Amino acid sequence: MGRNRIERQHKFGRSRALVLLLLLTEPLAWGNPQQASPSQEPDLTQVSIENLMKLQVSSASKKEQSVSHTAAAIYVITQEDIRRSGMTTVPELLRMVPGLDVAQIDASNWAISSRGFNERLADTLLVLIDGRSLYSPNFAGVFWQVQQLTLEDIDRIEVIRGPGATLWGANAVSGVINIITKKAKDTQDSVVSLGGGMQQRAFVAARYGAAHGDNLSFRIYGDYFNRDEFQTSAGQEAADNWQGGFGGFRSDWQLTQRDSFTLEGDAYRDSLGDQIQIATFSPPYGGAPLTTTTYTGGDINGRWTRTYSPKSEFSLQMYYDGLSRDEILVSSFTHTLNVNFQHHFAWGGRQDIIWGAEYRFTDCPTTSTSFLSFNPTDLHTHLPRVFAQDEIALWPGRLWFTPGIEFEHSPFTGPNIEPSSTLLWAATENQSLWLSAAQSTRTPQRSDRGLHDIVTVIPGPGGSLTSVDIIGSPAASDETYLDFQAGYRAQLTRTVSTDIVAFYDHYRDLQTEEPGAPFFSNTPVPHTVLPLYYANRMHGKGYGGEFLLRWKPVSRWKLEGSYSNLKQILQLNPGSQDTSSVGEAGDSPRHQFQIRSQLNLPKRGELDASVYRVGHLVNQAIPGYTRLDVRLGWHARESWDFDLVGQNLLTPRHLEFLNNTGLVPTYVPRQMFARLTWRTPR
Repeated sequence: MGRNRIERQHKFGRSRALVLLLLLTEPLAWGNPQQASPSQEPDLTQVSIENLMKLQVSSASKKEQSVSHTAAAIYVITQEDIRRSGMTTVPELLRMVPGLDVAQIDASNWAISSRGFNERLADTLLVLIDGRSLYSPNFAGVFWQVQQLTLEDIDRIEVIRGPGATLWGANAVSGVINIITKKAKDTQDSVVSLGGGMQQRAFVAARYGAAHGDNLSFRIYGDYFNRDEFQTSAGQEAADNWQGGFGGFRSDWQLTQRDSFTLEGDAYRDSLGDQIQIATFSPPYGGAPLTTTTYTGGDINGRWTRTYSPKSEFSLQMYYDGLSRDEILVSSFTHTLNVNFQHHFAWGGRQDIIWGAEYRFTDCPTTSTSFLSFNPTDLHTHLPRVFAQDEIALWPGRLWFTPGIEFEHSPFTGPNIEPSSTLLWAATENQSLWLSAAQSTRTPQRSDRGLHDIVTVIPGPGGSLTSVDIIGSPAASDETYLDFQAGYRAQLTRTVSTDIVAFYDHYRDLQTEEPGAPFFSNTPVPHTVLPLYYANRMHGKGYGGEFLLRWKPVSRWKLEGSYSNLKQILQLNPGSQDTSSVGEAGDSPRHQFQIRSQLNLPKRGELDASVYRVGHLVNQAIPGYTRLDVRLGWHARESWDFDLVGQNLLTPRHLEFLNNTGLVPTYVPRQMFARLTWRTPR
């Protein structure tokens, strides 16, 4: 679809034996389950799987409800999943979500999307941390490099596949990732974690939490990491090493019985090496110089909540986010100020209503070069929106119908209306079926309207030069997505649960790049320009399904398997002359499969393993790959944990993503590292 072309340049006869062995040895001295996990988080391998169905989530409806009562394709990454994964970054954690496509481009860049249209800055996926949007209004996507949270402080990550625009706004088209951090009262201890090894040279994180009386609690934290570079296809060092650090705080006050207030903030700086492919007007008319890109920024986020009852409360949230991005082709500083109000209340005995309003102001000054620029160089935008959703109990305790609608005024295309509706039937206490329909919109961002990017320079006879330029256009308009889903979620037995989703999407007015009339330019040197302008002349459809199965064969072993399938068909509208956008249907794998295992060993040990199978990318000619990650953990003492982690163990290296990144492709290597964690008892 030509999205984010500004990033084109920068852009397992043995299993039965094992089960029998575990059944025979289970009554033996495995150790006290409580002693086996000194961390204060519950070990989900010690309890019934049905607890996972009762987890409280909020992303699908902006109010607390159980997973079993959620009419959406939702997956929850718990703190225990995070701890036992061995992962050290949020993007890596997201690999465990069925239907989510996570591809690492180089040491510090990822392409992450839901149900297609993957790219370096996927522009249909909304990502939030405690209600703060990470979507860049300049570049229409998420800079995953700067989302280096202290993973110990994450309570859970809720991932919705499918639209969430009615509650979260335009651009929550194909999914919502909501990262929810722990309350300060749940982190009243000191924690230090450090380690290092292959590729991850060194990392250290620390946290201190305390309380003042019964009503005020806080934590402060910090992190530093240094990561080695990957290799190119030729086996050479790619100079994409990455290091950075961040720090922050969170405070929670219980002001009165009804009123609570949260204040949190972060500051960070990341430095990452790049080999960015750029065009030049002198021989050899292109190259990939070694460069350094820096990200510096911070945020402050405050939220006041008044609670009258479990079904009656309102909240007011305000945050500021500032991000400076400095690279070879363009420098930018994005200021975002956001105010959000929402009100939740029950009306009568059958209706549960939530409504709210939001306003966002952005200021995005840029410093351009002759090869990449924005017009205007400084842009102010205003984004107001209101929303409402009503959960109606058609048959109390059995059948619920939930309509919703959102009104938003885009700074570039004006008013948008995004409706949705869901129907949830609790067939029995342990199983539910749901249907949903929603319309969502990806609105143009600054790069769609005001970008000028010199992509290629072609030498001609007599020293003449011709460039191919991608140019933002006032014709760049809204993309519309109509989504239909059906799901079945069940606790089949005390030890087996399943979650099945089928979906169909209809796309309209997808973005294309249309050639325009050539013209002459003297900047930076005399040359002929072959322009490609953004337009919306493509349509299509996508369909598929996702299947999840959880099983506990014995009390100390939990297994989880998933499979996802995606088929996309894109077609140009009559009159379109675009030559590349249709191929973007092949930028996401059609098949993905994974198995994850969590096993508690004797003597306070843990053995966890994950196998991921990702299908090939047709449009990028990247073969499918199988990834094996293994973690061996040992709770040496109540306050000491030791982890030995191996990742990508099956092959020395593999390629995951290539297309339209602007970066020299690098290969994800085999990695091994050790980690030691110390914590004080609470």
